[in-house]
Amino acid sequence: MRLIATLLCTLVVFSFLAAPGMSEETDSSATAAVTPEAECDHVVRIAPSGIKFSPASLTVDDGATVCWQWTNESMAHNVVETAEEGGTEAADGGLTSGEANETVDYRVTFTGDQDFTYVCEPHASSDMVGIVTVGEGDPAPAPEAGSSSDSSEDAPGFAAPAAVVALMAAAMIVARRD
Repeated sequence: MRLIATLLCTLVVFSFLAAPGMSEETDSSATAAVTPEAECDHVVRIAPSGIKFSPASLTVDDGATVCWQWTNESMAHNVVETAEEGGTEAADGGLTSGEANETVDYRVTFTGDQDFTYVCEPHASSDMVGIVTVGEGDPAPAPEAGSSSDSSEDAPGFAAPAAVVALMAAAMIVARRD
C-alpha cells in the first residue's frame, strides 16, 4: 500500500512538471479597439452550418479593421475575446460584441502584432471559435536571461503518461503478490 501511495505522489509531481508554463510575455503595444464607423478591411460571417465562423482563421495587416457581420441568422451569435487560442472562456476585460443576437455588425481595428482569439458564447461547446492574426501575431516570449534556448516545453509532455504506466505496472505487481 505504501508503494501505491508513493507512486501516486510521484504521478502528481510528474504531472506538474509536464504541464506547460503559465507565464508568457505579451506585446504591450498591441491594441484592439472597437470602431463602429470604420470601413471593413475583412469580414467574418457565420458559416452555412450555423455553428462556425467563416473564415475561422484570418491574417490581417497592422491597422486593419475586421468586421463580424451577419443578418437574420436562425440562431443568435456573438464575439467574445478569449485568453487563448481555441479557448472558450472569456478573457478578463476582453472585447465583446455584447449579448448574442441574430443580427450583428461588430467592428474592431487592430494595431500591433497580436493574436486575437474569440468564441461565440452560445456555441462554445460546438467549438465555434476563431483567431485573427495581426502582422506576425503574438511574438514568442523572449528567453529568460541565463536560460538555454532549449525548453522542456519544446518537447511533448511524456512524464505524466509514463507515470501512469508505472503506477499501473506497480499495481499489477502488488496484486500478483496477494
